[in-house]
Amino acid sequence: MNLSKRLTTAVASVLSVAAFTAVAATQAHAALDPSNSIGIDFDADTTTVISKTQQPVNFPRTTLAARTDTQILEGTLKLPQAAATLNLGPLPLTLANFKISIINPSQVTGTTTPGTSADGRQTLELKASQTFQIRIDSVQPLNIDSGSVDLNLVPSNGSCVTPPTTATLAGSIDAARLLAEVPQADAHIRGTYTIPPFANCGLFTGVLNAIISGPNNTLDVHVTNPRYSTGAASAALRARLAG
Repeated sequence: MNLSKRLTTAVASVLSVAAFTAVAATQAHAALDPSNSIGIDFDADTTTVISKTQQPVNFPRTTLAARTDTQILEGTLKLPQAAATLNLGPLPLTLANFKISIINPSQVTGTTTPGTSADGRQTLELKASQTFQIRIDSVQPLNIDSGSVDLNLVPSNGSCVTPPTTATLAGSIDAARLLAEVPQADAHIRGTYTIPPFANCGLFTGVLNAIISGPNNTLDVHVTNPRYSTGAASAALRARLAG
C-alpha cells in the first residue's frame, strides 16, 4: 500500500468516529493496542433537528476522542445535556422549555473509502453508525402560573427514556488539510435516525410522543481543531505511516 493510501486509511478510520454521536457497541472487536495505534481528538459541535417540529437542538461543544491502528477504530463521543424549546408542530408556538440528554452511547464504528472532490482534491468518504438512548430530563411549560418556578411535567428521576436507536451518518473529509504539518478539519458528518416512543414520562408521555417521536430526524456532527496524541507510541506509528 503506498503512502497516500496508507495515510488516507489511517485518517479516515480516525475520522469515522466523528460520524456520531451514542447502549453497548453494535458488535464486539478486539481492543486496540496503545503501543501500536494513534489517538486524535476533535472539537465536536452536534445539532439534531426534530423532524415533526423542524426545531434544532444544539448540544454544547464536547471533545471527540478516537484511536486507530489504521484498521480497527475505537472512539468516544459523550454529548452534554442540551436545552431547547418545545414547539407545537411546525407552528411558531412555544409550549415549554425542555432539557434533553443522550444516554448510554455506544462506540462509533464505520467504514471509509478514498475519494476525490469535484475540484480534484483527495477526500475521505465516511459511513458510520452509533447507538444511544434519549432522555427527557425536564419540561417546564411557559405562560402557566403554577405557583412554582420549578414545575416539571416529567418525572425528575430520569425515567422518561426511549428504547435504543441508531443513527447512520456519512460525510466527506478533506484529506490534505488533515495530513498537513498543522492539521486542520472543518467537516460535517450527517445522517438520520428515528426517535422511538418515550416511556415512563407520567401524564405527559402521550404529548411528548405526539410532538417528538418519529423517523427522519437529522443529526449533524461538525468536527474541527484536530489534535494528534503525543508520546512514543503515537510518534512511532506516524513515522511508520510516513515511511
